[in-house]
Amino acid sequence: MLAASQTIASETRVRACPMCGAFDRKLVAQRDQWEIVECTRCKMVFIGSEVAYDVQAREHDWKDEYGKEVLRREEKQPVMLFLSRLLRPLRPEPNSRMLSQTLRSRREGKLVDFGCGDAGFLVLAKEYFDVMGIELSPGGVDISRRRISAEKVLEGPVTEIADRDLPEKTFDVVTQFGYIEHEWNPLAGLRAAYRVLKPGGVTVMKTPNYASWNRTIRGMKWCGYHIPAHCNYFTPQTLSKMLRQAGFETLPRPLLDRLPTSDSLWIAAQRPAWPLSDTY
Repeated sequence: MLAASQTIASETRVRACPMCGAFDRKLVAQRDQWEIVECTRCKMVFIGSEVAYDVQAREHDWKDEYGKEVLRREEKQPVMLFLSRLLRPLRPEPNSRMLSQTLRSRREGKLVDFGCGDAGFLVLAKEYFDVMGIELSPGGVDISRRRISAEKVLEGPVTEIADRDLPEKTFDVVTQFGYIEHEWNPLAGLRAAYRVLKPGGVTVMKTPNYASWNRTIRGMKWCGYHIPAHCNYFTPQTLSKMLRQAGFETLPRPLLDRLPTSDSLWIAAQRPAWPLSDTY
């Protein structure tokens, strides 16, 4: 165990604030060698060290990390996990909810899903859109290509693949459901979305809501903590600010999506149809 910890430590590096680039921070919490910090300049909350994309894909694949987190919660929070599983049938099916959120903004056109996972969302979305996806996890890519098609799923870091392989101003929709909390360079990810969207195109996002009442009450037992898989923790204010930094205009949010009762933060933003200048 000690050798493994030393290997992980040697592969990490101090991380600047992904919002403003500052190194001024205060400690929020710590689990093992991973520190969750808050930037004292812009209030962004994030993991204060980072690993390279290839290390992330090799050592911190989402499927493996999710399994580890479930085992940890079975040991530490058995009652809460039991209740969560018991109530699961009463909650909306995740991919269907993602599709309904997307259809609020657009109902046709070209769509690319950043961090497409196992392509569960894309299977539904292809009934309305010409779809494709980008995924870092080799396992996720393999499943997605079998569910969609090989040429529709690109493998690698979103920030690199989108800029290299996707033409600018090509897509009507960029979906980011459970992507940006995993992205070591979230501002670069948003700028990649801005670049590939047509003027007037939209990005639709879902990420854990750090401002939720549940997080405030439960602290480190909050369901949104998946360490180190989730390396960014957004509030509506910090995500809106980062979207504006990338050039987007945030769209009005329905009342139910604005309430801090949900552990999920849903937000949509538009690349302006007539920008004064490109910002990417």
